[in-house]
Amino acid sequence: MRLSKIRIAGFKSFVDPVTLNLPSNLVGILGPNGCGKSNTIDAVRWVMGESSAKNLRGQSMDDVIFNGSSARKPVGLASVELVFDNSAGDLAGLYAQYTEIAIKRQVSRDGSSKFFLNGTRCRRRDITDIFLGTGLGPRSYAIIEQGMISRLIEAKPEELRVTLEEAAGISRYKERRRETETRIQHTRENLERLKDLREELEKQLQKLDKQAKTAERFRELRLEQQHLSALNLAAQLQALKQAAQALISQLNQSSHNQQAELKQIQDILESIESLRLAFSQATEALSLAQGHYYAAGSAIGRLEQSIQHQAETKRRQQENLQRLEQTLAETLVHQQADEAQLQSSQTQLAELLPKAALVEEQLIALEESLQQAEHNTLNSQTELYAIQNALVQPTRQLHSETARIEQLERQAQQVEQRLARFQVELDQLKQQDLTRSLQNLALELAAVLEAQTVNQTENQQVTEQLQLQRQQQQQLVHQVSQERSQLQTLQGQLSALNTLQQAALKHDDQAYRDWLQEQQLTDHANLATELVIETGWEQAIETVLAQRLKALCVTDLTSIDLTSLPSTGLSLLELISTNMDLAPNSLAKKIITPVSAQSLVQGALSSSDLATALAERQQLAMHEFYVTPTGICVGQHWLTTPSQQTTGSILERQQTIRALNAQLSQVTSSLDQTENEQQALQVQIQVLEQTQHQAQAEYNRLQRQELELNNHLQQLTQQQRQQEQRTEQLSFELQELAAQQAQQQLELASAYERLAEAEALITQLKAQEDELILLKEQAQRQLQDLRTQVRHWRDQQQQLALSLQSCQSQIQSSQQQLERGRTRLDLLSEQRLQLVAELAQQTEPITELTAALEQAKAERLQYEQALHAARQQTQTIEQQIRTQEQLRLQHERQLDSWREQLEQLKLAWQTNQVQSQHLQEQLAPSGFELASLLEELVSHDPALISERLGKLTANIERLGAINLAAIDEYREQHERKLYLDQQNDDLVLALETLEAAMRKIDRETRARFKETFDLVNQRLQAMFPRLFGGGECYLAMTDTDMLTTGISIMARPPGKRLSSIHLMSGGEKALTAVALVFAIFELNPAPFCMLDEVDAPLDEANVGRFCELVKQMSERVQFIFITHNKTTMELAENLIGVTMREAGVSRLVAVDMAQALQLANE
Repeated sequence: MRLSKIRIAGFKSFVDPVTLNLPSNLVGILGPNGCGKSNTIDAVRWVMGESSAKNLRGQSMDDVIFNGSSARKPVGLASVELVFDNSAGDLAGLYAQYTEIAIKRQVSRDGSSKFFLNGTRCRRRDITDIFLGTGLGPRSYAIIEQGMISRLIEAKPEELRVTLEEAAGISRYKERRRETETRIQHTRENLERLKDLREELEKQLQKLDKQAKTAERFRELRLEQQHLSALNLAAQLQALKQAAQALISQLNQSSHNQQAELKQIQDILESIESLRLAFSQATEALSLAQGHYYAAGSAIGRLEQSIQHQAETKRRQQENLQRLEQTLAETLVHQQADEAQLQSSQTQLAELLPKAALVEEQLIALEESLQQAEHNTLNSQTELYAIQNALVQPTRQLHSETARIEQLERQAQQVEQRLARFQVELDQLKQQDLTRSLQNLALELAAVLEAQTVNQTENQQVTEQLQLQRQQQQQLVHQVSQERSQLQTLQGQLSALNTLQQAALKHDDQAYRDWLQEQQLTDHANLATELVIETGWEQAIETVLAQRLKALCVTDLTSIDLTSLPSTGLSLLELISTNMDLAPNSLAKKIITPVSAQSLVQGALSSSDLATALAERQQLAMHEFYVTPTGICVGQHWLTTPSQQTTGSILERQQTIRALNAQLSQVTSSLDQTENEQQALQVQIQVLEQTQHQAQAEYNRLQRQELELNNHLQQLTQQQRQQEQRTEQLSFELQELAAQQAQQQLELASAYERLAEAEALITQLKAQEDELILLKEQAQRQLQDLRTQVRHWRDQQQQLALSLQSCQSQIQSSQQQLERGRTRLDLLSEQRLQLVAELAQQTEPITELTAALEQAKAERLQYEQALHAARQQTQTIEQQIRTQEQLRLQHERQLDSWREQLEQLKLAWQTNQVQSQHLQEQLAPSGFELASLLEELVSHDPALISERLGKLTANIERLGAINLAAIDEYREQHERKLYLDQQNDDLVLALETLEAAMRKIDRETRARFKETFDLVNQRLQAMFPRLFGGGECYLAMTDTDMLTTGISIMARPPGKRLSSIHLMSGGEKALTAVALVFAIFELNPAPFCMLDEVDAPLDEANVGRFCELVKQMSERVQFIFITHNKTTMELAENLIGVTMREAGVSRLVAVDMAQALQLANE
């Protein structure tokens, strides 16, 4: 696999899309400083997944996008694409099928970064996975940029190890190990969470167990409550049924009363109906009489209206006749006026026709003069334009030369200023001397290096003390852990024994506990806890005392109320200090304390064993008996053995509890002492760590100071070199400016001559222009006068034309008006004759209408008398109907009262039924049959049922809040607990599997790292002499653990002693780093290697050896190098030039050296 192309667009200074073709294994990139050569290295590093802007020489990722220049605006997108030739199939797996692999990355200013693999969107991790084990990557040894040689060779051992790991191809193993560690961490975290869940679930199960039992009790009480509630409902239903029967009887009686009242109302309604029929007939007669009366009135009105209409018509006709005669007279007057107007218009027309002909002749003559004047004016204008065009070129030359003279004068002034400024700067540079400053900096740097050595020695001593203190701390931590474990064990044993002891001595009777509470004896100890027995006789004492071990120890029996003792039995022991006379073999002698307990074993004698007791039993008195240490009792004629207790001896257990308490106190005291020692040691460690931190901070400060001094020294050296270069440059600039000043003087004299010639020509043309302007103005004034006269005569011609048109229109209008007047006179005469005839016909109809009116008034009087009689008949029948209606209303009110009573009874019955239905609905869910409940109710008193139901309700309420789901929830949580236990087992198994996988990864990593280390070391030992021409170099491990050891480089150039690489010169360090990189390449060659001015610190001899080695390795590895060295340039088969002709924008120029040589030879 080899890199064939690099496509860049918008990345840093490469704003335009460019393609770097890499056809050979030796490609050189050339160009001046600052043109953007190293941006190609950054582009490759960036596209392979670099995420740190600092490693790309920027502050943020936005800095990789072209940020604009003086002539260009910033762009919003940067993209870089690497095209690999995979025809050899070096990439295995999924990528083996592709002969070409393109990897592309884009970033925009909104922060979004995208990766593409063969045009398909992918993740950054997919890109880094491709390069794992190939030696390629954003920070691999295959890309060596400016400063990376020094960073590589001066890297810490741990950092140098990373380079070797990449060469060994175990970076993928490290990635897998990291993922495995993450999974193990997650598994352990899951186990912790699962442990918390299981513990919490255990607590919930304990709580749910109590709630489930309470729920069961609630269910029992609830079932009894439901049964009694059903009986109570049955009793209520029975009472409602009896009430319903009484309501039905009342409903029947109320319904009978309602029917009787309805019969009386029906009779009244029939009487009212007959009266209404008679009223209807009377109303019809009244309506007929009213109709005749109103008809007669209407006839009279119509006759009166007709008479009035005839009179009004006659009056209007007379008025119309008067208006018509007046209009006829006015029309005759208008007709005479129109005839006079016609004669006047004809006379005016005859006068205007000669005037119009005269004006036409005058206008034609003036228009001919106007055309001649316009022609003269146009000629003058043309001649003037010609002169003005001739003035354009001299005027333009005048302006050009003036501007040129001003520019030359400004340039001359600038040259003078630059000459003065450069001379001042040159004088200042000659006065500056940096040699003394360089000597002072060298002395100060030596003092800092000496202080670093002292600081390292002190830091090493503190580190050794800190390691010793930490070892002691680890020992104390281990001791604290052991003592805490022992303490927890003792506490667990003590807790278990105390629990067993309390259970053995506990009295289960509630009455007994209540009596102790009343007597305030709950805090008094039992005899068993107070007894101190001779060792070995615990079982014997316990056998004799038996239940009296539970006796309460009191100080005074008389202080206790013994009148109401508990029925379950009571044992009290008064603690006294009186000594008793005891037989030598009395069992009481085995009781050390309390002394008063000795009286409880009176008659009991101690015997060392059963055989002795049996042999001596005949000597015993009647109340005496022997007791062996094992608890066997032997009397004169009897023997008893103690029962086997499953929970152990009470007294032996008490002895054990006392011993554990003493041991617990001892362990607690030891733990406190150890923890105090640990805390004191921790304080010492913190002091040492603070001292180490301060020493490290001082060392870092000294390093920074050393770096600053080195930088300052380099800056001063560079400044001195720059001063020398600047002095030479200023001298050259002064010579160039002097020559430029002389040339400017010559150009300025020539410009003044051309300016004078242009001014003379302009003066001559200006005189001709003024003469032509005068002639043009005269012609324009003559033209304007003629145009004014023509306009005047045209206005007169237009006015005459309007007057002629007006006269002709007036004559035509007068003729039409006379014709209309004659027609109107004829029409008005005909209308007058018609109106006179109509007035003669209007007199006869009025007489006939007056006679008809008198007859209609007589008929209306008769109809009025008939109407009055009909109204009296109607009023009489209406009075009778009102009387019957009042009677009907009285009976209806009575009916309403009966209906209201009936409705109330129905409502009461319905309420009874609703209550009964409601009770039945309440009874239905209970599952009880009503018939069986009624039979059972015969033997029960409803009052007792209610009383018992109230008690049950109170009992249920005393149970408090009931979690009815507790039973199911308990079952579900129990199942969940079993499931979580299984999950815990699975996680433990998974953790063991992951740890086994990590151990396997570690084994493979150790083997591969050791193998790679040995191979790289061998190649480095062979490569170093080739580059140095002798000497030796090797790699050394800083630790024995292959997983964590660092790598350091030991080198000895020819003729020098073996030393650390940090003491070598810059060129020696660079060659050593190149030897290391090339040694790694021989072991695990990366597809390509990019070198950024690696040859800069090398002299000619070392550059030659370096180029020879690169050429040999180019047979297997593709090299892309940036260089300023001519020897290295000669090595390249293809050269790519990077230029920046446009400020801030990089462009490419490619040269194939083979073709270039061929062309040169031709």
